[in-house]
Amino acid sequence: MTFDEVVAQSLAPETLQSVFNAYQQAQTGSDVAAQDQLPMRLMAPLLPNIALLEYVDQDSIIYRIAGENVAARFGFNPAGTNFLDFLDASIRAEISHIYELSLEQRCGLYAVYESQYESGFKMMSESLMLPIRKSLHGEIAFFLGYHVHHQTTDVDIPGIRTVVGTRWVIVDYVDIGFGIPRAVSESEHAHGRRRA
Repeated sequence: MTFDEVVAQSLAPETLQSVFNAYQQAQTGSDVAAQDQLPMRLMAPLLPNIALLEYVDQDSIIYRIAGENVAARFGFNPAGTNFLDFLDASIRAEISHIYELSLEQRCGLYAVYESQYESGFKMMSESLMLPIRKSLHGEIAFFLGYHVHHQTTDVDIPGIRTVVGTRWVIVDYVDIGFGIPRAVSESEHAHGRRRA
């Protein structure tokens, strides 16, 4: 999908447009954005819902930074923890592969999903994940994530295991100027399966 398509279906279109505008300003030439080039004036109001994740390998996608709203939903600050550990075991390998392909292709990810949190809340959320370098010439191994928490779908006893993506509505690649993985763009979209 294109970024315009993401904005058109988002429940927070103006905010996601702001995220993308900041990201584009941090791009140099025809490359992905660099973290140290992000315009802080544009980023400041977005920071509570921002997360920075590092793709280490197929078994490790580590939260490096989590904004205060992200931490509040978890009930703790997830910095230093493995994102994949918050997924149901049945989809862990698939989601890891999606992230890996996103870095290889230099494309974003967009998802709408329900999660349950240690804080006791179940929430519908949407996330935009964009590939990013830590610095101008650094490796493309990170994702700048913006997470919009829309509605509480249920409240349970605090202390339950946090599980991200108990129900997925959309998972799709986002073309940020370099295309999307071929297998998804041609076959999975054609068959109408869960995107990405």
